[in-house]
Amino acid sequence: MTSLQGRAHIRIDPKGRFHLPVNFSSAFAPQKNLIMTNASFKGQAYLDLFPLAEWRKLEERIERLPQLKYEVQVFKRFYISSGETVTPDGQGRLLIPPHFREFAQLEEEAVLIGMRNKIEIWPAKKWQKLFAEMGANFDDIQSVIADLDGGPSDKKGARR
Repeated sequence: MTSLQGRAHIRIDPKGRFHLPVNFSSAFAPQKNLIMTNASFKGQAYLDLFPLAEWRKLEERIERLPQLKYEVQVFKRFYISSGETVTPDGQGRLLIPPHFREFAQLEEEAVLIGMRNKIEIWPAKKWQKLFAEMGANFDDIQSVIADLDGGPSDKKGARR
């Protein structure tokens, strides 16, 4: 599968459908079925959209975890059990079911975020606020990532 990357601003029609931009639809091309589920980051609701093969990998990973562990059960109940198959229609549009639109508070304007193995679907206003917050802290985050990578540091302690 081609890596899902980039960002696209989309419009959701009154029936809850949107066109998947070419840079994303070409990555999904071999697979007709996609899996949509609810997600949350920093208390903000959004949706995840996976190619079926990537979803299956996630399911297999979760099944290898201790099934009696509370956090595994919560993850399965909130995230895995909410996964639903969505298929583009003849015009290449995807329907976001009403309960998902309500959960993520999606209206007319949304942003698709490529995250390599999935796409996140954010309400445009929530994304703009979150993106600004992340940008304000990016130097600190970059430093932590550099430390995780273990590469050589420069004079300021930042890794290259």
